[in-house]
Amino acid sequence: MGQEIELTTEQGERFRAYLAGSDESRGGILILHEWWGVKPHNRQWADQFADSGFQALVIDLYDSRVTDDAEQAAQWMREIDQQTADRKLIAAIEHLSGKGRKIGVYGCSFGGKQAMQASLLKPELVDATALAYCRMETDPSKLAHLQGPVLAIYAEQERNWPDKQQDFEQAMSEAGKLTESITYDAAHGFTNPTSPRYDETADRSSWQMIVDFMQREIAE
Repeated sequence: MGQEIELTTEQGERFRAYLAGSDESRGGILILHEWWGVKPHNRQWADQFADSGFQALVIDLYDSRVTDDAEQAAQWMREIDQQTADRKLIAAIEHLSGKGRKIGVYGCSFGGKQAMQASLLKPELVDATALAYCRMETDPSKLAHLQGPVLAIYAEQERNWPDKQQDFEQAMSEAGKLTESITYDAAHGFTNPTSPRYDETADRSSWQMIVDFMQREIAE
């Protein structure tokens, strides 16, 4: 089990985080929550990464707000101050990389978008990015700054698949960057055990893919 900690941005803003795993771990993983806020399964992801030998950090971009209501979650997502969120992302990455370890980032949906944002904010410190069923960055000039590969996981039942996958792969190719793609015949939210769209088989399979990817890119 991990522990609740508090981090501080360079401008003195304090925010909550959940840290799991040993300080001696060779790889660190930053986890970004979905639009609901930090929920128990996000902390469970951190614990599972820790069991696989990583140090994992879940940060709270919503200042302790959590909901099960989709309309409320959508409102919070729209209203987020991205500049403040960016400072939190930077502080979290710098905290994880303090001992010179390699860093990976992971998120689903809103968290996937924020994971890519973290990778683009600190490309010199992020060695691997894993995203699941999120809005994808498709500007090759931005993606060109990435320093590590991207594992992109897609839900085939989303309305914008396969266009989303094709557009991202094309943008990554134009940027000269590496991406791995995995698709599942599942709906948006299939990794969230509290969602009616949860798919245990797809969740277990994709999780193993993510762990293998992180082991290969940041733990060896």
